[in-house]
Amino acid sequence: MDIYSQLNKLPWKKKEYFLWKFKLNMYSTDKSEEELLRILDLKSFASMRKWERSPEYLTLVNLYIESQIAKDLEKVYQVVQEKAITGDEKSIKLLLDLQKQVRAFNKEVKPTKQHESNVYDELEL
Repeated sequence: MDIYSQLNKLPWKKKEYFLWKFKLNMYSTDKSEEELLRILDLKSFASMRKWERSPEYLTLVNLYIESQIAKDLEKVYQVVQEKAITGDEKSIKLLLDLQKQVRAFNKEVKPTKQHESNVYDELEL
C-alpha cells in the first residue's frame, strides 16, 4: 500500500489539501493558504483541521512517514557505504548489518500484486 494509491481514494479536496500540506505535489508547494482555500472553494481550513483528527488522515500520515523513512535509510546507507569503503571498521560492520537487515526484510515482504496477464497474451493467433 503506497500513499498515492490511498490518496486517489479520497475526495479531491482532501487529496489536494494533503498533497499541499506535505508538499507531495510539485505544482502545489508554492501555493499560499489563501490560494488553496480559493481552489478548494473553502472559507477556512476548519473542515480540514477536523479531518486531521480522523483515523483516515492518521493512516495517511503514517504512510507518508513510512515513505520518508525509506528515503532516510537510503541516505544513511550511502554515507555508511562511503565510510566503509575508506576502511572505517565501525562503518564496515554497520554496512554489513544494514545489508543483512534489508535482505531479511525483502524476504518477508511478498509482492502485493500477482503478475497480471495481458489480454493479448491469452489470444491465439
